[in-house]
Amino acid sequence: MATLAEWYQSLGLRIEMFDMDPENKTEGSLKAFFPSAQKMPAMEERAYDRLLGVSMEADADVILADMGAAQGHRMIPWFEEFYTVMQGSGIPLRWTAIGVVDEDIASARSVLEWALELQGTVDYVVVENFAASGSVSGWRNAKLTAEVAAFREAFNPAEIRFDARREDLQQLMRTRCVTLGDVGDRKTDIAELRRAEMMLRARTYRFRAFAEFSKAQEVLLP
Repeated sequence: MATLAEWYQSLGLRIEMFDMDPENKTEGSLKAFFPSAQKMPAMEERAYDRLLGVSMEADADVILADMGAAQGHRMIPWFEEFYTVMQGSGIPLRWTAIGVVDEDIASARSVLEWALELQGTVDYVVVENFAASGSVSGWRNAKLTAEVAAFREAFNPAEIRFDARREDLQQLMRTRCVTLGDVGDRKTDIAELRRAEMMLRARTYRFRAFAEFSKAQEVLLP
C-alpha cells in the first residue's frame, strides 16, 4: 500500500490516505509509513460513513484506504446499502478493490468471496505478492482454477505481481517505517539503509512496482 501511495505521488496526484486497520500498529501500517494518513479504525462506529463523508469533501484525486484484515463482514453490508444511493444521487466516486494474494490459498479465497458479494460494483486489482522466491501463489492453486477463471470472465480484473524482496531490506523498512522511496532516494538517516547496495535494490523494486501499477492504471487512476 505504501508503494502504491508513492506511485500516485510520483504522478503528481493528490491523495488522501486513511489507515483503517483496527489494530494500532507501530510498524507496517499506512500511518506508520505516512504520518499524514488519517487513523480511522474500521471497528469504530460509523467509520465507513465518516470515510465516505471525508472522501466527498477532500480536495484529492484519489482516496487510499487500507482496511486491514478481516473487515468484509463490516464493510460489505455498508457498501451494499449505500452503493445504490450513491449511484442514484450521481455522487462522482469510482471504487477499486485491491486484493493481495500470497502463498496461502485462504488469501485467494478471500478475494473471491469479496467479489461474490461486491459483484460488478467495483473494479478489481489482484496483486500476487510473493514473500519468497520460487513460492507458488494461492491464486494459481489448482483447487481454485475454476473459480478464478469464472472471476476473470465476469469481472476482467487487472492482475499484477510483486516478487520477493531482500529479507533484510524488507524487515528494516518495516521496523523503521521507511518506504522504497526513502531508501532509494536516501532520505533516511538509518546507516544500514543508506548503503549503496540497499539504495540500488530499493530503486530496482520501486521501478518494478511502478511498472506493475502502470499495467493496472485503467482502474487505479481517476
